[in-house]
Amino acid sequence: MDSSEFRKKFFCMLIGVLGMGVFLSFILQVGYGSDTSSFMNNSIASRFNLSFGTTMIVTNAILFIPELIWGRKLIGFGTIANMTLIGYTSDFCTMLENRYLPEEMFTEQPYRVITFIAALATFLFFVSIYMNAGMGQAPFDAVPTMASEKLKLPFKYCRMCWDFLAIIIGMAAGGHLTVATVILAFTVGPTVSFLGKAIRI
Repeated sequence: MDSSEFRKKFFCMLIGVLGMGVFLSFILQVGYGSDTSSFMNNSIASRFNLSFGTTMIVTNAILFIPELIWGRKLIGFGTIANMTLIGYTSDFCTMLENRYLPEEMFTEQPYRVITFIAALATFLFFVSIYMNAGMGQAPFDAVPTMASEKLKLPFKYCRMCWDFLAIIIGMAAGGHLTVATVILAFTVGPTVSFLGKAIRI
């Protein structure tokens, strides 16, 4: 990879990570449900009175250990950016939203549904940009990838099992499971793959 291609991929990765953090804050504010990683981390954050960003760093640091041992090829600049930036970007944007945006966007219909749909669609778009940059997998995403390779099982089944384990952990921490979170556990992967084919970096 030459320097110009590296800069392009790095820029796209960074935009993807920051965009994910921005629109994840809207998704969490609405409260209809989120991706399984965010559900788990948000539940743990509420249970132990931590910020979402700090919780993401702690859980990702734990999951980074097996990635460092068995999945070094999956580690890149995007791995570190995902671990450290998404949660705190979401926390910062949540603070701004609470200060400057009308509360009705997150609490009253039809604004709440509109906010959720728009934020989710944009969040998935930025996930696709991040993944297409190919600069490393987040520790949460790396676990099912490594499991699939080590156990010789189809990735989609490993991913679904991992997502539902994250849901169980979130519920054990006191999180309220929503239908949207369950739906996203089945649909985020295929949706991102579809968007990824349309977005070429």
